[in-house]
Amino acid sequence: MLRAVVLTVALTAGLVAPAGAAPAHCPSVIQGSGPSIHPEGVAYDAVRGRFLIGSVTHGTVSVVGPDHRAVTLVDDPRLVTTMGLAVDHRRGRVLVTNADLGRGDRTSPETRNQLAGLGIYDLRTGRALHYLDLGALIPDTQNFANDVALGPDGTAYVTDSLAGAVYRVTTDGRADVLVRDPGLAGAVGSGWGLNGIVHTPHGLVGALSAKGSLVRIPLWGPEKFQLVSVDAPIGKPDGLLVRPGNRMLAVDNTAANRVVELRSTDSWRSAVVTASTPWADKAPTTLAATHCGPYALAGRLDVLLGGGRSDEFVLRRLS
Repeated sequence: MLRAVVLTVALTAGLVAPAGAAPAHCPSVIQGSGPSIHPEGVAYDAVRGRFLIGSVTHGTVSVVGPDHRAVTLVDDPRLVTTMGLAVDHRRGRVLVTNADLGRGDRTSPETRNQLAGLGIYDLRTGRALHYLDLGALIPDTQNFANDVALGPDGTAYVTDSLAGAVYRVTTDGRADVLVRDPGLAGAVGSGWGLNGIVHTPHGLVGALSAKGSLVRIPLWGPEKFQLVSVDAPIGKPDGLLVRPGNRMLAVDNTAANRVVELRSTDSWRSAVVTASTPWADKAPTTLAATHCGPYALAGRLDVLLGGGRSDEFVLRRLS
């Protein structure tokens, strides 16, 4: 009986499904709670079977506990609005982008829409390992570090939605600007530029929200970035998630409120929309891959941006 109870708790809290387990063993919905936490980014720690979430308001990184409550792991005073998250299992790190949306406890006139940072922390303890002021690399514009993707060698790639840039950060903490172009930039009040980003075997693919497009960013050779030709509208893509079989998921959190699946047969020069799933939760932002399949996060940003606060967030499995 004790063994059965322990197994049930592990599956409910950590989503560590046994080999060959069907999705029925995994919760379809996790109704989370945390005091006005409003997470925008999510990652999954597959070693410990747990979700990690950021906070637009508190600038923290939290673990979603067995009771679905957010438990703070990282509370670094340098962090204002924690956006994208990435877990580096090989090196035991969690990487988090730092920006200032103007809704945080630590917001200031000096940092609002002027902040692009990357914090790196111990995945087990939350201890600070390194912090990089990426915005200092582009000091002549507004900055907003949005999402982060990891390459197989641990190199991090961070989008700056306002500067229209992707920063590259090596595992030893060296940072440079991989690409910057006005065509990749957004403007406050008129839509984000580069938003979500993923690493694929063919280079980077980013969500260019303001243009309702995806963009392919090569990591080698003379080829420049190019818009991905898509056969159907995908709204204003936010978070992205790579899936097996040259597939990708994109969150469209416009009025359509859906998750779109795309597939490419030419290294993401073009793609076709293969599925469009209406989403039950308002304002989903991004996705995380787990042993149970992809989950999308909705951190009630609709409430926050409307002037309110909520203690609720939802992680819903894509069936």
